[in-house]
Amino acid sequence: MTEGIDSSVASVAAFTTTEGLRSPDFGAVPPLAWMAGAAAFADLIFNRVLIPLRANVWSDGTLDRLDDAGSFARNLSVVSALVALSFCLASFSSEKSGLPFSARTGIASFGWVFVSIIAMMTFLPRGLTRVELVLATVGLAHALILLLVLAGIHWRSTWPIAIALALTLVASFSSLLSTVVGVVGEQTYWEHADRLSNAFRWSGELAYLAVPLAVSIAIAIPIRETRGKLAVLFAMLVGGTAGIGMVEWEAAAGGNMADFLYGAVRLDFLTEEHAVLYAVFVALACGAVVIAVLSKNAIHRPMAAALLLLLSAGYAPRSPSTLIVTVLGVALLARAGIAQARLRQRG
Repeated sequence: MTEGIDSSVASVAAFTTTEGLRSPDFGAVPPLAWMAGAAAFADLIFNRVLIPLRANVWSDGTLDRLDDAGSFARNLSVVSALVALSFCLASFSSEKSGLPFSARTGIASFGWVFVSIIAMMTFLPRGLTRVELVLATVGLAHALILLLVLAGIHWRSTWPIAIALALTLVASFSSLLSTVVGVVGEQTYWEHADRLSNAFRWSGELAYLAVPLAVSIAIAIPIRETRGKLAVLFAMLVGGTAGIGMVEWEAAAGGNMADFLYGAVRLDFLTEEHAVLYAVFVALACGAVVIAVLSKNAIHRPMAAALLLLLSAGYAPRSPSTLIVTVLGVALLARAGIAQARLRQRG
């Protein structure tokens, strides 16, 4: 499997232009991608924000209804993401995508195995899901993210999109290295394992938090136009609401805000006293999504869907349902990068 990754990475690096070929429309949002983003966001709200409050706020009947709604949102996000990612894989593995044969083969091989395993885990009873399958999905997801990012970067897109793709790669592999170093440290009793693990984790988290900024620069918010002002106003409104909501959430839960944030989106860089500053990240991400949706440039809409998916999945996802949402988000960013690069070539 390692040889497959190495050969695919090398082949993606050997980028070749494809003028004259009628290639897939990478600037279009795949079917059900928006539904996957909306359902993933609902999954976040129900399963990782509201339900953890439990008996502190909700009655048993309300908690049961929230649990049903959360299960529906999670299943809908996975099924929608499976369909959307399948369309993405088909476009990347197409002969007219402009990627070398070995790169297309690598993306298709890892991608379709990943999709097959997620589909099997979705429709099989939970008791039949083995730990080995979960570990396989983690490995396949990170390999696929690497290949998708390299495919997007080597199409020589604009530097903000390239930076956004690189940041998603850093966030993905930093979190993975943090977990690996932590496990090795526990087994070998290495005294520096905790510090090194935290260094990887926090660097990845900072990269994850910087993705909305890079996407905002790529979109180039037209602050002088009406839609730009509306996006900024909406971002400020969302940021203020998120900050107030986080404070009220902590009061309702009667617990540590940092613990609840880690449970919801696995963020723990900021201390308890400064955790409310994460509302700035939420505001920036939501503002970028709004302005991308309202943009006259259709290529910006896949960026909006990607940002919504990455925000909903959270940092360092480990469950299959959040892993496929993250992979779909990276795939949409890569597609937007390729579409932008082709537009520049035509110009």
